[in-house]
Amino acid sequence: MISERDLQRGMTTTKAIWLALFLSLILYVAIAPLVFGTARVSWSQESYHTLRLALFACAAVTLLLTWFLRKYLLAAPQGKRGTNSNIHPAVARYMSVTMVAMGMSESIGVYGLVLYVLGKNNQDLYLLTLLSAGAMLLYFPKKEEIVALADRFSS
Repeated sequence: MISERDLQRGMTTTKAIWLALFLSLILYVAIAPLVFGTARVSWSQESYHTLRLALFACAAVTLLLTWFLRKYLLAAPQGKRGTNSNIHPAVARYMSVTMVAMGMSESIGVYGLVLYVLGKNNQDLYLLTLLSAGAMLLYFPKKEEIVALADRFSS
C-alpha cells in the first residue's frame, strides 16, 4: 500500500512535469509566428508536401505507439532490483511512464513547429499542436492509476 504522503508528492511532481510540457505547446503557438514569421527557408512545394505527409504520418504512428507503450509499461511486472531512492516504486514507475508518454506526445507538437518554420503554414502548427495537446490531456496524471499500480506491486 502507498502512503498518502508518497502519493501526494508523486502526483505533485508528475503534474508539474505535465504542466511544463503542456505550457510549452502554448508557447509554440504563441511565439513561433513572432520568432519565425520573417525567416525564409527555401523549400520547393513538392519537397514541403512530401515532408508534410511524412510528419503527419509520424504523428499518427506516434499517437498509436504512445498508447501501446504506455499501456505496456504500466502493465509490466515490477523488477526484482531495489531502488536507492526515497520514492515509492509505483510512483517512480508512474512518473517514468508519464514522462515517456508526455515526451512522445510533445513530439507531435514539435512536428507542427518544424512544418511552420519550413512552410509558414499556420494550419499545420495549430493542427499538430492541438493533436499533441489532446494526447497530453488524455494522459493527464491520475491518482487512481498510481494506487492501482501500488496495489499490484504490493501483492
